[in-house]
Amino acid sequence: MINPPPTKPRSLLVGIGRSLLAGAAGGGLAALIVGGTLLLQGWIWGAAVQHGLPSDRSLLWCLLWSGAIGVALSLLQRKRAGSSLPEMPDTLAELRVAGGLNMHHGLRQVLGGMLALAGGGTLGPEALMTRLVAVASHVVWKGADRDLVAAAMAGSLGLFRSPLIGGAALAGRQWQLLWRWLPGTLGGVAGFVAFNGLSDLGGGMRGVAYAWPKNPGQGFSSLLAAVLAGLVGWLAGQLIKRWRQWLQQLRLLERFWWIPIGTGLLIGLCLWGLPLASFSGENQLKPLVLNEWSLETRVLMLSAVAKLLMVGICLETGWRGGQFFPVILASSALGMGLHQWLPWLGSIDAWSAGVVGGCLAVLLNSPLLSVILGLTLLQGHGAGALVIGLLVGLILQRRP
Repeated sequence: MINPPPTKPRSLLVGIGRSLLAGAAGGGLAALIVGGTLLLQGWIWGAAVQHGLPSDRSLLWCLLWSGAIGVALSLLQRKRAGSSLPEMPDTLAELRVAGGLNMHHGLRQVLGGMLALAGGGTLGPEALMTRLVAVASHVVWKGADRDLVAAAMAGSLGLFRSPLIGGAALAGRQWQLLWRWLPGTLGGVAGFVAFNGLSDLGGGMRGVAYAWPKNPGQGFSSLLAAVLAGLVGWLAGQLIKRWRQWLQQLRLLERFWWIPIGTGLLIGLCLWGLPLASFSGENQLKPLVLNEWSLETRVLMLSAVAKLLMVGICLETGWRGGQFFPVILASSALGMGLHQWLPWLGSIDAWSAGVVGGCLAVLLNSPLLSVILGLTLLQGHGAGALVIGLLVGLILQRRP
């Protein structure tokens, strides 16, 4: 049975303090493990990838390393149901049920997630971070206090550098009350920042100048661009959603235990020939916007679509992780390409944020989480367009 929130001031302060410490522990652990994984990623693929730029490794190097990691993932998951890393929503769903956290393959899940990130998979770190903290918290507290586990998981989302993300992701649950997730997330942000020397996760478009409308006419142009971008984002969301459903029907991993090796070789080809289609993508936004990584419009659009497809391929063939970062990067890249095709309509902020909003409307069940996640990763760029794109996506989602 779920314990009600404490009513005595002393009990309330003790609960807040425990949640704060649990969140800090979750944020610090996530920063250490995932940051170390990304350092390994940089060692394998070169320092350029840490700044969002293409790797300078040869085709042979890319194929050998990604193929070898595919072999490791195949052996790690062979004939072991439930050994693949769950996505973040799945971990949160398990936590809602008493005794629902299945830690039987916890170590394999975390190790597989680390290998997939280090190997250049088109995956985000949020699935690894939440599962890592769930496994660690379950071991420490023996599953006795799900509220503390929830606080620690909210703290692990400190990589987004926003105290609102943990609450938005965990809101609406009886066990997840304000006095739990807020101090937990604040502690997580502190814990993550304390170890921020390892990585710059969630940096997004930090340091990029905002594009402001120069006249009222341009404001109307940006509005129209945001509506069109929302439609494109909704189509992109439908693409990845239906693509994953089709791949799930094929049950590739169940039928062919070695399929992660083939995916690894495909990742290696992308790393060499279409580098935007690999990695999580949050660090790729800034160099694209600043033209430090210049791509022709058709190559940019092709890379964005390839990244969306690679997310589905990775997730359904044993390379497990999160989809938020790569999907947002792919959506932003689509918006940039559309802006290059139609430079007279709207701004790059409006196009990029609008596509992100429309796509998140399909992939996330929570409009609140979509807005906070989009605003945080885009660092407020095109905030109005993000909301408009999200509204367009939600309207299209709910059409009869």
